[in-house]
Amino acid sequence: MVAEDTVFSVLYDKFMFWSILVGILTFGWMFLAMARYRDGVEPDTTDVDHIEVGSFPVDRHNTPLEVMFYVLPTLIVVWLIVLALSSNAAVWVIPDEDDAHNMKISGKQWFWEFEYEDALTWEDDEALTSINVDWPNLGSLYVNASGSDATNVTVTVEGVATEFALDQLTSSLEVEAGSGVDYFNPGSYSFIEVTNADGEVLHTWMNIPIGHVFSSAASEPMIIPCDTDVVFEMHSLPSDDSNPNYVGVQHSFWLPEWGVKEDLVPGLADGTYMTVEPDDPGIFPIRCAEYCGNQHSLMVGEVKVVAEEGLNQWGREDCSYDSGVKKTAGSQSGGDY
Repeated sequence: MVAEDTVFSVLYDKFMFWSILVGILTFGWMFLAMARYRDGVEPDTTDVDHIEVGSFPVDRHNTPLEVMFYVLPTLIVVWLIVLALSSNAAVWVIPDEDDAHNMKISGKQWFWEFEYEDALTWEDDEALTSINVDWPNLGSLYVNASGSDATNVTVTVEGVATEFALDQLTSSLEVEAGSGVDYFNPGSYSFIEVTNADGEVLHTWMNIPIGHVFSSAASEPMIIPCDTDVVFEMHSLPSDDSNPNYVGVQHSFWLPEWGVKEDLVPGLADGTYMTVEPDDPGIFPIRCAEYCGNQHSLMVGEVKVVAEEGLNQWGREDCSYDSGVKKTAGSQSGGDY
């Protein structure tokens, strides 16, 4: 999702459209009047009533023109209000937690923490890497890298790494469950990296369990799925509990390339919320848009958008579906032009 996909950018474009239209009409009439009635130009008085002493001038008016002067601006203002209200509703609607991927974001001095309230299993796009990893629950681990120059596989489960070599003839690997590596446990943080002879990572498979925490202090990105509503519950917290009277400072979680941000308010028990629906895979910057102390410049991070393993809500296994404007309330996306 890039900034032009957000409801704020769409709303800006629509207001700009109507502003340009009104500006053209207003300035067009102004320049026409300036040219027609400028000094030195004799006006055409053929159809103008000449005032005579002892008689009242004729009261002239143009009813259709007067009605248009009232009705047209009123309609434009009402339509702009409709656009703004529908967009306002879209921003504040939080998807049901069962229909979204839920994350808890904590802003501390001076780093971000990303806690997973829903598990996420993801894998790099096979169409781009020519590598596929299959590690079902209680099943054998299978890696097929026949279309690449991969040579090695590293399986890491809860920080313990085990290395394997791909079969040189088939460029594949099969490890029976419980033999060489433990059974796949959805509750364990685990990842598989497929590398070439130079150690370059060609393909990654990862399982992030509920409760796992990434930290920007450790240069770890926040990883979220594409084409899915992602709800951020955000809190400002102290770095430790040494001072019970200290509840943190004001932060502002900002995704500059997506055109969205939200404040993290210290002492607010329920926190604040923000919803996004990432559209494209990639790595995007995270910044803090609120001065939060001496090391405010360290409040940086990254969000990595990946394709969740299996079919998403659009029936795709990758991020190829273009879901359009990302914040909607029912069928509303900020209205139409």
